[in-house]
Amino acid sequence: MCKTCGCSFRSRNFGNIERFIEPCILLLLSRGPSHGYGLMEDLEKHCGEKIDIGNLYRSLRRMEKIGWVNSNWEKGNIGPNKRKYEITIKGKSMLKEAFISLKRTHSLINHFFNGYKKVFGKE
Repeated sequence: MCKTCGCSFRSRNFGNIERFIEPCILLLLSRGPSHGYGLMEDLEKHCGEKIDIGNLYRSLRRMEKIGWVNSNWEKGNIGPNKRKYEITIKGKSMLKEAFISLKRTHSLINHFFNGYKKVFGKE
């Protein structure tokens, strides 16, 4: 509930897409398996999403429970073993659904921007 006016919006930050991190992770894993810290770095570099490691691992566990990713322990040459994540067939299907949905959202947002520019001119 919005604190300002009491409406049902949970947030006034329209620039964030709830759970956008999941399709970003799936996209990165579709390039090849990765460890958590590698995903964290790649999310910021390639998707513009900055996430702390705790939230990343919670997301990965949730995605594994749903069946979008699998993980296995990989023995490290130096240091402790690391969990390596990879996308599943179900995850690839979800990634395609996310792409279609986000493409539609992108179109809607572009229509909004064009309408805004017509009313107010340049940004």
